Amino acid sequence: MKENLADRMLEVMSDACWHSTDELVEKVSHRFSATMHVLKKRGYQFDKRRIQGQQHEYRLVIESKAIASLTISNA
Repeated sequence: MKENLADRMLEVMSDACWHSTDELVEKVSHRFSATMHVLKKRGYQFDKRRIQGQQHEYRLVIESKAIASLTISNA
C-alpha cells in the first residue's frame, strides 16, 4: 500500500524531536505545511519555534488527543 503524506509526516515526527523545515521538505513534501494542516484538523498538535531569522523547527506534541486515541484503540 502506498504511504500518503500524512502517514509519512507522522512517521518522521513520531520521535517528538524538533525537525527543520529543510528536513520536512526532504522527507515529507515541499508542501509539508498543508499536510500539517490536515493532521491538525484530525486532532494532532504541533509545536513551532524560530531558530534563526525566518528558519523554524517543528515537533509533534505526543500528548495530543489524536495520539491518545490511537494508543487506546491499539491497546
